[in-house]
Amino acid sequence: MSSTRAEIKTHTQARVLDAAEQIFQEEGFAGASIRGIAKSAGVSTGTVISVGDKNTLLVRVFDRLIEAEHDRDAAGGNVDSVTTRPRRLPGVESRAPGTGTCSDRLVALAAPFVAVFMRNDDLARVYASILVSGGHSSSLFSELAARLTEEFRSVITERGCTPRSQAAQKAGALYFAYVGLLFTASARRASDPAGLAADLHRAFAAICTCTE
Repeated sequence: MSSTRAEIKTHTQARVLDAAEQIFQEEGFAGASIRGIAKSAGVSTGTVISVGDKNTLLVRVFDRLIEAEHDRDAAGGNVDSVTTRPRRLPGVESRAPGTGTCSDRLVALAAPFVAVFMRNDDLARVYASILVSGGHSSSLFSELAARLTEEFRSVITERGCTPRSQAAQKAGALYFAYVGLLFTASARRASDPAGLAADLHRAFAAICTCTE
């Protein structure tokens, strides 16, 4: 019985988050309402609130988008199934593990996640402001942080240009440089994917000085 209840709860939460994502994208954060999300999900407003308030819902929706992007990229996908827009940033090619400098490969690794922010720039701006204000947890700083930091660590150690004793520290610095630039870019009114890619490349090159 408990497992059935857990499954129902998980399914209901997914319906609420699906509805919230649709409403946020169609009406924007300011135009969205708990009542509208509840109507779209076919649940009560109380059920929606049990999943989260508007801020929490946006954080959870964005976390899902970023996590899904990570999973699709790990599976080798190149096109977003919903928007059919390329998930790579302009001028950033997908690189095989053994090609390009470390900073080239790091930017290519981060590009799919940056693309999520660029495609949803208005919502990304609100998402970033919610996280910066504190009070809301996000997988961007927990599970996803651990996964992407480990991928950064793998890139900078695969050719031996970064000593293993320094790899974890450098990978952490790379991750926080990435998040900082991502949040800074989301605060700007005009979306500039190529400019952000260049900023990431410069920051990554300063941290990881590998030239191979």
